[in-house]
Amino acid sequence: MKQESNYPLSDHFTLRFSAYEDRLLLSTQRGQFGAATLLLTRRMTVLVIRQLLSKLPDLSGLEKTPHAYWQEVLQMAHQRALAERASSGAKEAAPDSSAAAAGGGHSGGSEDSDQSTDEPDLYLATEITSELREKRLLLAFKGLPLPKAMRTSCSHEPVVAFTLEPEQVHQFLELIIAKSTEAQWHLPLDLPWLEPVNSGVSAKTTSH
Repeated sequence: MKQESNYPLSDHFTLRFSAYEDRLLLSTQRGQFGAATLLLTRRMTVLVIRQLLSKLPDLSGLEKTPHAYWQEVLQMAHQRALAERASSGAKEAAPDSSAAAAGGGHSGGSEDSDQSTDEPDLYLATEITSELREKRLLLAFKGLPLPKAMRTSCSHEPVVAFTLEPEQVHQFLELIIAKSTEAQWHLPLDLPWLEPVNSGVSAKTTSH
């Protein structure tokens, strides 16, 4: 992965399904770079899920744990992460809270929590890169600017990067799966808390 400084960093995003676009819409605030919305196709959503799943064993510190116990450990970690999100949501009394938090321990808001009046930059997500960094997962997206890319040839631009704690990876996975189910995409899921995960995954992965 390029240095994360090449990607605008964000510690918060929301995710929803647009029936009109038939896309998942990942919206985020990127500080001085402004708001952005990434359109995730079904194919890109599958790639995101696969990358998150492939990093979970190492992210969860399972490199020294016998493979036979991975499923049980990941299942407990997933349940604990979802319980933590539910508990946090109840304390904050945030209705319809379904956004995943990214980095710095910040809590995600509701799907409609983005109150910025600025029109967000719109991108079609074309590439996702993930890399383990000190027990966190750095997740970075590239995309094509819209509608510009529909009229002329454009370069794939670094759009945003998130730093996720292990529990936030579980929460993000659950959110993506929920929104994909809402979209009726019937994704081919291979969840580690249901099936064993393949070992020998590299620390860095890029999909496009």
